[in-house]
Formats: sequence, C-alpha cells, structure tokens
Amino acid sequence: MKGALFPPASMRRLLPEQKRRAAPWIVGLMTFVSLVVGIAGLAVLGAVSDLSSSAAGRWSLQVTGTPADAARAEALLSASPAVERIARVPEAELRRTLGAWLGPAADQLDLPMPVIAEVSLSAAGDGQMLAQDLARQVPAARLTPYSAELAPLLTTLRGLAVLVAGLLVVLAAALAGAVTLAARATLDANRATLDVLHGIGATDGQLLSLVQRRIALDVLAGSGAGALAAVIVLVAALIPARGLLGGWAGGPALAASGLALLALLPLVQAGLATLVARRALRQALANVI
Repeated sequence: MKGALFPPASMRRLLPEQKRRAAPWIVGLMTFVSLVVGIAGLAVLGAVSDLSSSAAGRWSLQVTGTPADAARAEALLSASPAVERIARVPEAELRRTLGAWLGPAADQLDLPMPVIAEVSLSAAGDGQMLAQDLARQVPAARLTPYSAELAPLLTTLRGLAVLVAGLLVVLAAALAGAVTLAARATLDANRATLDVLHGIGATDGQLLSLVQRRIALDVLAGSGAGALAAVIVLVAALIPARGLLGGWAGGPALAASGLALLALLPLVQAGLATLVARRALRQALANVI
C-alpha cells in the first residue's frame, strides 16, 4: 500500500507536473458543500431530539366552558396522582399573544378567552386515560399532549433530515464521478510518457501507483481546503445564532457531532475518492497499454 501511494522519487520525476488541475477545486467544492449540508442535518436532528424530549410528559389543558368548568377540570387533575404540576396561563398573556396575531382588532373584538393550562405528568402517568376521564366529567375541557401538537413540525424536520442524507449520497456519487473523470484526464495527458515507461519495462502496478499518487495528493489538498473553508463559514454563521441554536437545537450536542463530522468526513471522502480513482485507472490502463 505504501508503494502504491509513494512510488520512488526517480519514477515521480518522470511524470511532468501540471500547473493547473481541476481535481483539487472539484474535490474542495464537494467537501465544502458536504460539510455544510451535514452540519445542517445535524442541527435538524438536534432540534428533533430536543423538541421530543421537552414535550415528553407535558400536556395542554384547554377549557372553553364557564369558569366553573375550568375549576372542576383543574380540581380533577390536581386530585390525580399522575399529575405533578398545573400552571394556568394568565389571561393577559393570552390576550397579548392574540394581539400579536390580530393587531389592534384584538382589543376591539373583545373575544372570550379560553382557560389554558400546562400540565406536567409523572413518568408513570397515563395521559390518555386521564384525558378520557376528564372528557367524561367535564365535556368543555380537553387535554392534549404536546407531542401531538408538535407532530407536524417533527415530521417535517425528520423529512428534512432524510433529504440531507440523500443529498450527501448524491454528493458522494458526484465526487466519485468527478474523480474518475480527473483520473482518466490525467492518464490521457500523460499517455505518451506512460507508453515510454511501459516500453522500458515498467509494470502496470508501477504506472498505476505513479498516476494514483498525483490523484491522491489532489484529493487530499482539495479535501483539506474545502474543510477549512467550511469551518470558517460555519463558525462565522453560527456565532451570531449561538443563542438560537443553544436554545432549541441542542447547542452542545451539535458542537460535538459537528466536530466529529468535520474531522471524519474529509478523510472519508479522500479515501473514497482515492479508491475510485485507483479502480478507474486500473481499468483505463488495461485498455490503453
């Protein structure tokens, strides 16, 4: 393996250097896009995990009836051993929220405000049974889990995560295709030199290692440059949004997973590209020599 990537210097000098090669730029761009897309996917998964854990055991009580109905519903829930806490949302806060949606018309309409309270259940509490019991005794009251209200959002976020994974697969396939074309272009550009070397006794393995080394160095240079550019852009973009990400998207988890991705993805891409180039070169050498 070492000989495949590091042929003797005497052989490396036989292959003239090309001043402008497209492979490092293509690999760098692919690496940059892959890292940015991967970090976005990790942020989405962090948001899904954070929202799911925060919604666990939390229910919403809504009473549209009379104040007596609200009092009965709260008394029934308070008497249940499954309920740990009931916190009613103040009416003034509800009206402020309504005003944010309707504007000045909210005060003019004088709309009746339902009673809304946040209910926290214990880990062993059966929320569905409690909701059914509440609906029988207080028909104007409704107890719904936060997870049901967040389900459309979580479904959308999970769909985005699947889309990100698909994009990474497409980018990997595009990188493999680009490296294959670059390997064949390098072989075509140096075909005369390779024919001479083959004529004086160089084996196919030696010629393969000679061309593969150049492709491997281009891939490593492009991956490193793309990773560095991605780190700079992501740091510049995430620092202003640190409060937002840390608030609901799992800031510490995102940072740890992001660092692992930044460290591993360029190396994985470089290894994959080198293997693809080796296979393409082996097939091309078998056809032209």
